[in-house]
Amino acid sequence: MSLEKTDGVVLKTVEWSETSLIVTLFTRDFGKISAIAKGARRLKSPFESALDLLSLSSVVFLKKSGESLDLLTEAKLQRRFRSAQVGLLPLYCGYYAGEVINALTENHEPVAGLMESLCMTLQELDRQASPAWTILDFELQTIQRLGHMPSWRWCVACGEEIETDRQSIAFSPLGGGVLCPNCTPTQRGYLRIDRQTLQVLETRAAHLSRSDLAMELCEPTATRAPAILAPKVRAELRLVMEQVMVNLSERRLRMLDFLGDLKR
Repeated sequence: MSLEKTDGVVLKTVEWSETSLIVTLFTRDFGKISAIAKGARRLKSPFESALDLLSLSSVVFLKKSGESLDLLTEAKLQRRFRSAQVGLLPLYCGYYAGEVINALTENHEPVAGLMESLCMTLQELDRQASPAWTILDFELQTIQRLGHMPSWRWCVACGEEIETDRQSIAFSPLGGGVLCPNCTPTQRGYLRIDRQTLQVLETRAAHLSRSDLAMELCEPTATRAPAILAPKVRAELRLVMEQVMVNLSERRLRMLDFLGDLKR
C-alpha cells in the first residue's frame, strides 16, 4: 500500500454506510479510482464539499493492491461545477460527460490529457458556451484519446477512400467508420447520414487533432463560434455520436435520454 496525491474530478458517489461514501474519481496521474471516503456523510464531514459531483479536488488516497477499494484520506476542493445555475441542459451535459468518462475507462489506467479535456468541458458549460458544440468536442476528444476515433474518409471494410460528393453516406457505429457503396450491402446496423454531417465530423475531428489538447488544467479556452446548421444535420450529429458511445460502452448511457435539446 502507498499514499498517493493527485487532482481528480468526482464522477460518482454511492452511500457505503451510515457515515461513509464510495467515491469514483478520474485523476490526472492514476486514471479512474474508486475509494472509500470514511465519514463523508457526517454533518461535519472532513471532506466538506470536495466530493460533490463533478467537483475538481486535490485528493490524497491510500492505494490498495488487487481489486480492493482505495481509501480516501484527504480531499480539498479546487473548483465546483456550477452549471445548475446556468440551466438544466448544461447541467445534464456535465453529468453526461462524467458518465462517459466513467463508462469508457478502467481503474488505475491513466489516459494522458483526458482529465484536462473533462475539466475544460465543464468550464465551457459553466461559461454558457454552446452545449451542442461543447459536448461534440468533448466526445471527439475522448474517443481520440482512447484510440477509438472513427474513420471519416476511408471505408472501414475495404480501406478505399469514399466519395464525399454523394448526398448520403453510410456510417457503421459497430465497424467504426464510413462504408463505401460496394461494402455497404454486406454490413448491418449502419446509418445513412448527410454528407454535410460527415463533413462537420471530419472537420471538427481534424481541428481537434491539430490543437494542443494537453493544455494546462482548467485553463480557459477560446469561445467556440458554432456554425448555423440545418436541423437535419444537428440531429444526425447527435445520432452518430450517441451510437458511437453506445457501441463503445456496450450499453445506453443513462444521461443520453436528457440531451434531446442538443438535436434541435
